[in-house]
Amino acid sequence: MAGRVAVAYISRPWGVRGEVRAEALTHRVERFSEVRAVVLQCAGRADRPLKLEHWRTDAKSLLLKFAGIDSPEQARSVLVGGYITIAPDQRDPLPEGMHYIDDLVDCAVVNSTGEPLGHIVEVLSMPTTDAYVVRGSHGEALVPAVGDFVVEIAPGRVVVRGIEELFEP
Repeated sequence: MAGRVAVAYISRPWGVRGEVRAEALTHRVERFSEVRAVVLQCAGRADRPLKLEHWRTDAKSLLLKFAGIDSPEQARSVLVGGYITIAPDQRDPLPEGMHYIDDLVDCAVVNSTGEPLGHIVEVLSMPTTDAYVVRGSHGEALVPAVGDFVVEIAPGRVVVRGIEELFEP
């Protein structure tokens, strides 16, 4: 899904008019009121632009209806198993000090003196805080995403302190 942001995963058809049941992958489902043009991305298939006709929620999940998909059979063959994606500039703005995970992945990690330690290869959501998986010349290390260790986050760069021994041979 390079260059796109997934906002829903389509799990199965729902009803007889081509609607689908989907899992919301966004913290604000109201965003579907603002989005009409989306792209369906599914492994092994070409990206497919879609127009969202309407959406709603029920007690279990999100229900979506797309233009041109008018039967459960069409919904199953075209939509099920795919991700509904938007362009990165359609994401909600975050509060000060918050960052999207995909903005952190591939960032260079340096210590407070500017010495390179590695790059973030993954962000793990842990029960109490996120952790950055940092891969450097001496292997991988988990860096808790807390102010005691993460000093600064700038575009393309994360400055850390107090964990340099994790990166020693």
